Amino acid sequence: MDFNALKTFVLAAEDLNFTTVAERRHTVQSAVSAQIRKLEALVGETLLQRGRGERMQLTPAGETFLVYARRLLALAEEAVETLHTANAHHVVRLGTTMTLALSVLTGALSTFAARHRHVQIQIQCDRSDALLARLEQGEIDVAFMMDQGRHLGRAFVHSQPLVWVCAPDFSVPGGGPLPLAFLTDGRDLRRYALKALDDAGRQAQISHLSPHPVGVRALVQSGLALTVMPYLAVSPPLIVAPDELTLPSLGSVALAGYRTQAAMTPETDDLMAVLEKASIWYG
Repeated sequence: MDFNALKTFVLAAEDLNFTTVAERRHTVQSAVSAQIRKLEALVGETLLQRGRGERMQLTPAGETFLVYARRLLALAEEAVETLHTANAHHVVRLGTTMTLALSVLTGALSTFAARHRHVQIQIQCDRSDALLARLEQGEIDVAFMMDQGRHLGRAFVHSQPLVWVCAPDFSVPGGGPLPLAFLTDGRDLRRYALKALDDAGRQAQISHLSPHPVGVRALVQSGLALTVMPYLAVSPPLIVAPDELTLPSLGSVALAGYRTQAAMTPETDDLMAVLEKASIWYG
């Protein structure tokens, strides 16, 4: 497929005038006609209906082909731009949890990007335990997640209070147990919630489940249930549950930053500093 001919065809479809197309392409009208004929021979269809004394127009086949011609040109442009961007940027592969990506990470990345516009950040979301394995296997350069204990690559760790989280209009069903929403596989903070409720003698049940953190957020945002998050991970429209719900206090967890030895660069030094500052609770 001749991309020059594709560009000429798209312009011809827009202008329906070979003279103006020749001017826009900085060529002569005969060259425009030749490129269109070349395309028509390639696809085996007449794309532009043209005749002496008649107004030029797209044929049904031309209208169909125009859609694909534009897509082909856009894809080619995207491919070139992607290669140029990859070559022009220093790439940092950042692993984090979905919960942190939707909350703490947004402000931290804005701060970092303002100082390092040449750095391309690639974000991968996974569970904290899986992120540590991916870091060790060299799939990511930096990890920001729930603390996984002492590790050679751990750069910082800070304690975070856990809080009950709900929608602004959430209300406890009268006479019923407290509805909770958590992940399907149980690898979340439910043990903190259930222990606190048991110690307080408060009845509750896991009413809703989702295999994905975004699904849990949707259930809570809909006002169907409460969940538990680190305080700094709470972002609008979710709120920390108000005092009038008289919910028991929860424990705390720690947020930590890890990175590989190979990723120790000035850029990742600053990224770790920004992430650490974002993970500190000043309450």
